Amino acid sequence: MPKCIQNSLSDQVYTMLKDQILSGQLKGGMKIPEESLAEQFGVSRTPIREAIRRLAEYGLITIKPRSHATVSLISEQEASDIAKVRVTLEQLAIDSIDEASYTKNVKELSRYAADCQYAMGIGDRATVFEQDSLFHLALIRSSGNSALISICERLDAKIQQLRIAQNLPEDELSYYLGQHAQMMTLLKNGEKEACKRLLYEHITHDLTSHVGSRQA
Repeated sequence: MPKCIQNSLSDQVYTMLKDQILSGQLKGGMKIPEESLAEQFGVSRTPIREAIRRLAEYGLITIKPRSHATVSLISEQEASDIAKVRVTLEQLAIDSIDEASYTKNVKELSRYAADCQYAMGIGDRATVFEQDSLFHLALIRSSGNSALISICERLDAKIQQLRIAQNLPEDELSYYLGQHAQMMTLLKNGEKEACKRLLYEHITHDLTSHVGSRQA
């Protein structure tokens, strides 16, 4: 099979598996069914394994040597640790956002906030998580702090796992997505301390009562 076709199939499998993990269809600890995926796409296992390798690099899949791959698990303690680090980094970003940088990035922030709401409205949880991630990365980029941006980009896969682990019911998830617009209003008005307090609630929201229920 030509390499370009293999790459295309690998991209398709990558996208499908990522969507299934982010939506919770594939739960933490579940085995990735290489054989059935190969049959579904009518291909060898080569593009399947390439997609799995990419997802492992991203952090959503764990590959067990000479065995099989599974959806990565996250413990309550790890989830709590990630949330604390994320709050600290994003609050630092908020401190660094001034009127000029907010004005420069407001359209991008607004687009991601709106895309989150739209995806929530049509029940596409995987897209909700991806657009939420893009909103927060845009918020961090607005700080102009290159070191902070680099750190947060490397943490993105762990943050995606945190979103999955929190397993919020739809009404709660919708409520917290609405806080994007509230944070933007506070930033626009220069109310950084209020924005940081809202961000803390936005990220931590009763973490331990939700972690693990999706992975059980």
